[in-house]
Amino acid sequence: MAGATLALGVSVGSGPAWAYIEAWQGDDNAKGFEGDRRLRVCDMEADTNAVEGEYFRVYDNDSSHLWDKNGAGPDNCVRTGAGAILNKIRVCEQQFAKPDACGSWAYRI
Repeated sequence: MAGATLALGVSVGSGPAWAYIEAWQGDDNAKGFEGDRRLRVCDMEADTNAVEGEYFRVYDNDSSHLWDKNGAGPDNCVRTGAGAILNKIRVCEQQFAKPDACGSWAYRI
């Protein structure tokens, strides 16, 4: 009987851990939520620079873009609607008179 209880405990404790996809550029970030079916992009810097989340969804070879254009920060976020699971994301910050600053791509595990 004790063995059955132990087996149940191991079974319950070994469920999958959900790690949402997340990317950063400076203090700005993008993060998947609702099972990585939606993306939230947050401008965390009050510097007047717009922030973009660039993303690919599973089975889609075209990138999509979600912009937070007001550059107001902090905790200023925009969100996508639900769709196919996010495959990879990155955050870029628009820079005046120079190339955008982009963080590294983050991939879904």
